[in-house]
Amino acid sequence: MVWLHGGGFSSGSGGSPWYDGTHICQREDVVVVTINHRLNVFGYCYLDHLSDEFAGSSSAGMLDITLALQWVKENISQFGGDPDRVMIFGESGGGRKTSVMMAFPEAKGLFHRAVVQSGSALRMDSHDVAAERTHNLFKELGLAQGDIGALQQISMDDLLVASRKAAHSQYRPVTRTPYLPAHPFDPTASDVNPDVPMMIGTCRSELSLFMRTDSNILALDEDGLQKMAAGLTSTEQASEVVSTYQRIYPDADPTEIIYRIGTDRGYFLDSTIQAARKSDQSGAPAYYYTFNRRTQVEGGRYVTPHASEIPFVLHNLEEGANIGGAPTPASTQLADRVSGAWAAFARTGNPNHSGIPNWPTYDREARKSMILDEPECYIESDPRSEERKLMLSFGSQQYGELEPTPTGR
Repeated sequence: MVWLHGGGFSSGSGGSPWYDGTHICQREDVVVVTINHRLNVFGYCYLDHLSDEFAGSSSAGMLDITLALQWVKENISQFGGDPDRVMIFGESGGGRKTSVMMAFPEAKGLFHRAVVQSGSALRMDSHDVAAERTHNLFKELGLAQGDIGALQQISMDDLLVASRKAAHSQYRPVTRTPYLPAHPFDPTASDVNPDVPMMIGTCRSELSLFMRTDSNILALDEDGLQKMAAGLTSTEQASEVVSTYQRIYPDADPTEIIYRIGTDRGYFLDSTIQAARKSDQSGAPAYYYTFNRRTQVEGGRYVTPHASEIPFVLHNLEEGANIGGAPTPASTQLADRVSGAWAAFARTGNPNHSGIPNWPTYDREARKSMILDEPECYIESDPRSEERKLMLSFGSQQYGELEPTPTGR
């Protein structure tokens, strides 16, 4: 089980205590590998248009991951692992990297299952967007445009400062380049790894993690709710969106309503698009989940924030107490079920095990999904169907040239 850490394409570390695989290894007889790789401007700066020598530079970080997988193939048997049963999995930015790896020819054959947790990347950057970011980087550094030799002489600290000002979002892999010939899941699933089964899902209120310290959102009133909903959807339909969510969640205050709207508009919608396109491919199955367990932190006001499932996947409830609350018998039982499903998927490409109800494959007609919750996990057809269809009417946020940064981040 090779873990790709979160933090978008710009930050993070495989050494986070949250990512300690000890407990799932002990419980499930699996081997967990966590890695580091180049990030930010060091991993994804686009220089293809400036020099043939640097063709594919925007995939340097992904090539690092590929080298790690090559190492796993050659060495993991020495640690009790099976080089023919390698699963890549990751949350947030790790899920996005996992999505990209599904379309990355250099890594073909190096992994055999993939799990995308709250990071369904349908598209990566275009040449124009990436070239503008590179232009801004040279400008911020006061260098002549295209002088790669001078760029290589800049210190790491100065590059980090300049890259933050130049990017306006983050450096990411670029499509139609030597190592990434097409978008991962747009307009269809990539044909690079059709035989790799996938498990895909999200948490119930992803954006509450990013919004939780914003005093304006915590004190949101009806007028503010309407304005935020307009920014996430459209000015013309904001009122309809808000009224729909207030009808579905009559006990939710404006802050919780915007958590749910923002989550469904981005993370949830994109995950269902990705799962459906994987299913349409008919090469290997897709399985879908939503993690719905309400956090115990601060009385559950954040519902189920981004990253809530990680301590359950790796059975690290103590390490994840700051997001999920102190372990309880019920949460420990849920961790048994969730970590067991991830380990079963790593072993067989099917997440079913004796501790959960039968988990069927996902398709765009029935959309059968596993709901991971306390006190029980259960199967639901097309969960949050009304919300999904409403958000689908606006299209994925990733269809723009740049993926918008979630509100409040």
